[in-house]
Amino acid sequence: MMIRYLLILLAIVFLPSCSSLEFKSRTIVIPETEAVPELAHSNGDFEVNKIYRLFEDDEQVMQILGWADNEHIVGKYMTMNRAQSMKTVDYRNQTSQTITNLNANTEPSLLSPDGRHVGLYDWDNKEGSATKLYNLNDKKSTSFVDNNIPLSGMMTWSNNSRYLAFFLYDKIPTFQEKLTIYDVSAKKMKQIVMPIHEEKSWARYAKVSDDGETVLIVKQTYDSQLMLFGKLDGNRLIELYEHKLSIDVSVDYLNNDQIMFVSENNLLFVFDRRNKATSILSEQIGLFRLTADRKYIAYSKDSQNTYAAKLQGNNLLGEQEIFKGMNPAQLEWSPSGNKLYLNGWKSFDDRSKSKPIAQIQNMMHYIIEFK
Repeated sequence: MMIRYLLILLAIVFLPSCSSLEFKSRTIVIPETEAVPELAHSNGDFEVNKIYRLFEDDEQVMQILGWADNEHIVGKYMTMNRAQSMKTVDYRNQTSQTITNLNANTEPSLLSPDGRHVGLYDWDNKEGSATKLYNLNDKKSTSFVDNNIPLSGMMTWSNNSRYLAFFLYDKIPTFQEKLTIYDVSAKKMKQIVMPIHEEKSWARYAKVSDDGETVLIVKQTYDSQLMLFGKLDGNRLIELYEHKLSIDVSVDYLNNDQIMFVSENNLLFVFDRRNKATSILSEQIGLFRLTADRKYIAYSKDSQNTYAAKLQGNNLLGEQEIFKGMNPAQLEWSPSGNKLYLNGWKSFDDRSKSKPIAQIQNMMHYIIEFK
């Protein structure tokens, strides 16, 4: 349980926050000695058309869950008294609409890439817990796991929105982690017992390939982050490849055979399971996010600026700086790939120095539209 509460605390600190339901304007005074985040002047595939700023609200916090469509984003709102709800936000018109109210002890997943579903994990000290699938179209939830054991880490979608993967602890006394995969199309679930290693670790999240044959698992040890790439063989996991990750923990599928990740020394790698070959695409990379068609990539670089490039083979072409002066903590492409949501901290914040927690957590939220 200590691990679960630690993960929840980390999520609160690092996930997007502080966006207003009504998007009230406010004046922000920044000392002249500090650089102000700004749009980079770019041309080509990533010429910026407009930028929208989502402002903070002292009375509620918003966590972005993803894009419902090309014009709307979905967020989880939490008020000071811990009342929670999911809302659809029209960022251009600065309006929002409630989708559903959530229990105080509900953890939602990110929105599925097709904008249709959210995984919900409900728990109660008296009634136990349940894992549900919420449909944004008919606004109904379906429970597919009734359990009295805690969720470990986060729920994560496959890129084609078919598979929802997460970890549950096995029953007392072992408390062994089980990889749980729910097939939304077939409405079936299976569980895989994780291999036991000498080094103590716990799972943060898992992501299944579109064909359901392999899985990417991100694990946390006491001093590092690890990525395990494995093949799903019935209820067994066959390990194919393992590598240490950067502190930003960025990993994804390029296709069913190739994975992309950022190593512990901030190199952007591609691994191909067909020939077991690795390729380095770039260096000094932090967080990255691929478009739905896997043709373009947005990423942070040098811990202070955001870039975008075209993917061709194992190369990044036409790299362009699209946003300056902010280290992004979350990047989310719109379904069409012509808009990018990002949030993060001002790059001139030195979080290694002693600062008030409120100042460290003061994140900025933007949506960039490209021409």
